Amino acid sequence: MKRFEALVYAAVLAVLSLMLVAEGRRATKLAAQQAIAPKALYAQLSNPKVQLQVVDLRDYDDDHFLDAHIPGAIPFPGCDLSRAPGRARDRAYPYVATVLVTESGDPSALAACASHFGQVRLLAGGMDAWSNANLPEDTGDYVPPKAGGGGGCL
Repeated sequence: MKRFEALVYAAVLAVLSLMLVAEGRRATKLAAQQAIAPKALYAQLSNPKVQLQVVDLRDYDDDHFLDAHIPGAIPFPGCDLSRAPGRARDRAYPYVATVLVTESGDPSALAACASHFGQVRLLAGGMDAWSNANLPEDTGDYVPPKAGGGGGCL
């Protein structure tokens, strides 16, 4: 009888585990479909406990990124690693929650880059909306963060 109970418990745990994995996948897919507002992104980046990376898909060489970008954003033009500056190529981690930045929030960028990142969202309105909200901006070349800096990128 005890052996039967152990099998039942194992089966229940297996079913619950599968349901939990399925729910996680569904929640990730749903979150990816909803763009994040610039002020909401700013609030998350200001919290040092939130692990989040900002990936800027705009052209690096055409002065889009160089003129203005979100502080700490990683340049990854068009989700093409070969077009990213050398110092940024190993900085876009696929396992970290990611917000993609385009010029105006183009949703096609999400479809093009979703395979590069596990959890990905789009910045609503893109860099235009970030600038219009008067949120902090950085200029110039990409500079990797210092090791052990901690905290958010703002």
